Amino acid sequence: MGLELALNVGAEHAEGPFWSTLDQRLWWVDITGHRVHCFNPTSGEDQSWNVGTDVGAVIATTRGDSLLALPGGIVTFDAITGSTDPLVDLESDMPENRGNDATCDSTGRLWVGTMAYDRRPGHGALYSVDRDLVVRRVVSGITIANGPAFDEARGWMYVADTGVGIVYRFGVDISTGEVSDQSEVFADLSNIGWPDGMTVDNDGFLWLAVGRDSAVHRYSPAGVLDGKIDLPVTNPTSVAFGGTDGLSLFITTSLYDVAPCDRASQPLAGSIFVDRPGVGGPPSTPFVCS
Repeated sequence: MGLELALNVGAEHAEGPFWSTLDQRLWWVDITGHRVHCFNPTSGEDQSWNVGTDVGAVIATTRGDSLLALPGGIVTFDAITGSTDPLVDLESDMPENRGNDATCDSTGRLWVGTMAYDRRPGHGALYSVDRDLVVRRVVSGITIANGPAFDEARGWMYVADTGVGIVYRFGVDISTGEVSDQSEVFADLSNIGWPDGMTVDNDGFLWLAVGRDSAVHRYSPAGVLDGKIDLPVTNPTSVAFGGTDGLSLFITTSLYDVAPCDRASQPLAGSIFVDRPGVGGPPSTPFVCS
């Protein structure tokens, strides 16, 4: 199977795919459309809720509800009522910022990035949130924080700063959540495009959505470009492995940053695609509630 269209939904800025093994659904967000979505690949049904503000990510919890990354912090989300409740404050004192990408490591610890609405350099950060809701700022001075993704076998964490076009790699102790003070440049895409959402497959290779390059890149642990999935739209935004066997790679895309003069030539921008690249990855991990 090559690249296929999974959902032609016309989102403004589809992001944050999260494969839930609990309900066998793909949860995702339309950031600037202010909506949380739940997609059933089997039936083709996509349900959505308007949360009234920019929503950077959706993460399922072991309790059965979800967490959303909103301006100011993390809230819980009840899909039955559509209601939200504050959970963790991140940057409520910084109204110029919003929550962006988020993920959980295998222990169920939440990692969430932030960015400034005007994308000013160095104004974002990466935070971790433990099950007891203790918040730590683990990386500062990021322009647009995306990811992270974890190669836990090697003790690595990948973080993209989309604003400067670089993917960094840090050492991380998953058992404690401690992140090394030192990082290395894993991939420099500043002359190619926007490194965005990412995931690590079962072989330890990094899959990276690269906006402006119309492609998802696969990198070896040594940082060598190993392959690409080409897309019929300019701006893929993120990736997640899922499906009943974990071998489907779901790819979200954006219309938001496509120039108005180019939109007619990209009728599928804002859609969700799926590929089966011959390798799988772990399903998205829910946040472990205490």
